[in-house]
Amino acid sequence: MPKTTSSLIDGENILYHYLQKDLFESDIWLFQMLCARLVAGLGIWLDPKIYQRMPTLLPFAVRDPTCRKRKEGDVEAWGAPSERGYLRDDNTLVKSIPKSMVVSSSRQPLYSGKRVGNGFVAAHVWRQTKNSEIGALLASRDPWTNSFVPNLVWLPSEVAKLSDREGTFTQLYLQALSAKIYRNQEVSSGMRPFADKVWNMLDVPTGIPEQGLPKVGDLSFFRAEDEFIRTRRQSIADVVAAYRTVLSGQRLTSKVVTTRYGDGLASVPKDQLSKRVAELEAYLDAIPRVK
Repeated sequence: MPKTTSSLIDGENILYHYLQKDLFESDIWLFQMLCARLVAGLGIWLDPKIYQRMPTLLPFAVRDPTCRKRKEGDVEAWGAPSERGYLRDDNTLVKSIPKSMVVSSSRQPLYSGKRVGNGFVAAHVWRQTKNSEIGALLASRDPWTNSFVPNLVWLPSEVAKLSDREGTFTQLYLQALSAKIYRNQEVSSGMRPFADKVWNMLDVPTGIPEQGLPKVGDLSFFRAEDEFIRTRRQSIADVVAAYRTVLSGQRLTSKVVTTRYGDGLASVPKDQLSKRVAELEAYLDAIPRVK
């Protein structure tokens, strides 16, 4: 019997390919309606209360795919500081943000009262930025947009793939939905400049009318607890303290986020660390303290 040379079907990716290549080309309206239902019904957002208190969760970290060792001879650099002093992440820190948080959902019984496990992706709603102060084109490369609460949604992996293409309906729908959830949320006067700065770096689509989007109360959210804000605020304070220790010429005596990050801060130019201290201290002052 002749040996077969047929390629194998990957069942883990077939849904994405069917939707993106088959349904998209044969019935664009059904494709858009289905994608909208999948995003609205299966996406999990961070509680707007988190955004109100702390719009950006990890302002000291940026995504850097080159930080992981991929082949023989590469150096493992996850968690090390960049030349600007930002922690180099591969999305691990962002992905772990809600790991202990319970999902609240009035319309999705599959989620309500549970925590996310395997098969979910921490997706960036905006892939690209405009007017980034550090010249980053990709939102994940800028520390203020990388973990900006409105820029994050957790999606099942097959649904998340539909949002990766720039300018696609799924991506624009997510952006419009995010703006509806967060854009008009009240923040303190001290936090307003930080929130406005990030919104001004993002293009909010105008082609998807807000009245055509689902009600915010029908979506799924990670439930906010005071302990979450307290812990996140403290992590930023710890990073600032580490910057100041290094700037004073002293040695760090404890881990700062990752061992590799603390060990590498001494090699970051002092002018860059001074800039990080100034911007993060101003941000810390604007975050309300939780007892």
